[in-house]
Amino acid sequence: MRNFILLLSFTIISFLFAIFTSGEILYYIFFVNVALLSLSFLYAAIAILSISIEIDIDSTEINVDDKIKYSIKIKNKFFLPLAFVSIDENNRKFFPIATNLNSFQKKVIKRNVLFKKRGIYTVGPIVIKVKDPFGIFQMKKTVNRQYNIVVYPKVYDTPFDLPLASDVGGFASRAKQFEDYTNLANLREYVDGDSLKKIHWRISAKLQKLYVKEYQYTALSEVNILWDLYKNHYKADDGNIDEMTAECVLSLAKYCLTNGIPVRLVDYETNKPLAQCSRVKDFSIIKFWTLKLFPIYEIDFDRKLLEYVSGLPRDFTMAIVTPSIDEKLLAALSQININQNIAIFYTNKDRLDEKTKNRLGNSGIKITSWRDMYESVHMEVQHN
Repeated sequence: MRNFILLLSFTIISFLFAIFTSGEILYYIFFVNVALLSLSFLYAAIAILSISIEIDIDSTEINVDDKIKYSIKIKNKFFLPLAFVSIDENNRKFFPIATNLNSFQKKVIKRNVLFKKRGIYTVGPIVIKVKDPFGIFQMKKTVNRQYNIVVYPKVYDTPFDLPLASDVGGFASRAKQFEDYTNLANLREYVDGDSLKKIHWRISAKLQKLYVKEYQYTALSEVNILWDLYKNHYKADDGNIDEMTAECVLSLAKYCLTNGIPVRLVDYETNKPLAQCSRVKDFSIIKFWTLKLFPIYEIDFDRKLLEYVSGLPRDFTMAIVTPSIDEKLLAALSQININQNIAIFYTNKDRLDEKTKNRLGNSGIKITSWRDMYESVHMEVQHN
């Protein structure tokens, strides 16, 4: 832009001097400047139209701490070389690419991006800028192709010590005994292995397909996951504790569903269920919610706990996933009936003191350090 202003100013001045002085050389200078401006503009305009670009991404769904690879393919369809080409991907991890292209040349720019936090990220739209050889004009165009990259928390296949699982044992084979046959939850198509007693004959005859009845589960067979999203509990966090807590929630849900234990994920704001899942294929619903839930809430966790418990049946199983166990939470837990099945999964990197562990143990509450579970899984992977 600076070169354009200088050359335009010089062109105007030479034209004015040529008129008032009738100098032949000044007219030559004026026409040369006009020709230079015109040719430079024409060059930049044709060049921007002659560039083609493609994005090739190997995967759009990964886990935290994984890398995603993608390439940007750019081609010059112009018979003249392009000296100044800039490619901006709208990605804060990378600076815009500055390159050049010979006539009809194709280049491939490869990227490796490491994602440390869960969420939905985008690649694109891509902005391409081209300058003429003198840097007078700059043309740009936007390639409105956008690719969403979904980054899920890591999931670990590790057993969880739940009051429900330890009391029942062999849950995968015995989960059916906890179905409440007085409460119909859903209808679905028949699959091999379904009991013929569950077929809804009237609906099946009407739709010309076999449909089976699914029933709600009793409170004892369902694990209610309460995820601590009180923002003050993550105040000194650089993002690692938040991610570890999300990993714990997702790993716990997977363990329950693969063992036939229904799961309910609770909304921190409303205390209502965000997801009620009973089959392994429902795990994707829990994964989806981990991309939406972050520690942004102002209401203290102990208050949310008491609000939620007040709406549950007398006998229930609740898994509390939290990075902080303070006096207020201990006081709230002391108000809950000890006959209820409660397990706490502590996700802070700092270890819990023995006094707090003993207080929870005396209340009949099982406390598990996710850090210890996490490290044991890593040791096992390294050993294998």
